[in-house]
Amino acid sequence: MTNGQTISEHKFGARIAIIVATVSFSLYVINMLIGKGNIVYGWELFHIGDIGEFLIMFVASIAFIVAALFREADWKANPETNNN
Repeated sequence: MTNGQTISEHKFGARIAIIVATVSFSLYVINMLIGKGNIVYGWELFHIGDIGEFLIMFVASIAFIVAALFREADWKANPETNNN
């Protein structure tokens, strides 16, 4: 382990990162559907613009990468428990 981190800290960090990625991606999909409804059905609902959509997807992407890095750190920390 580097920097004195334990496996449980890595798992907690990975779990938080996956939650952030899931919530961000869900917000993006909901916003996209609201925008489609605004165009097709003439709704007047609030819609986040292009920059907001970019920022939401950027947060989702970064959070997913962070979760993958946490999982890789756990995998490298315990080579005896890996299947490969």
